[in-house]
Amino acid sequence: MIIIGELINASRKAIGAAIEAQDTDAIGQVAGDQSEAGANYIDVNAGIFVGKEPQYLEWLVQTVQAVTDTPCAIDSPDPVAIEAALKAHQGTAMINSISLEKTRYVTFKPVPARIGIRLS
Repeated sequence: MIIIGELINASRKAIGAAIEAQDTDAIGQVAGDQSEAGANYIDVNAGIFVGKEPQYLEWLVQTVQAVTDTPCAIDSPDPVAIEAALKAHQGTAMINSISLEKTRYVTFKPVPARIGIRLS
């Protein structure tokens, strides 16, 4: 069984405020708590910040990885945001929210290759 800690989601009021304020202590605490509770991945989502999502996802990945070795689940349908987060991620991340809808998949498919990841 794989457990994904889902609490770092910008749609949650306190988390959205912490992301916008770039409050590393608040995000780090939530990430650390989820890791200590047994999460195999820490989900990071900044989807409410249209236009800033790539920067915020990159910051979230760096903030989470500063406090735990638990890898991130990158949660976004935006290929640009995913690419920014994957570039910042150390180790193997999980990509969450990519569907096989043709328009989304065709846009996403080149992203891993651009940053040196091979899809199997």
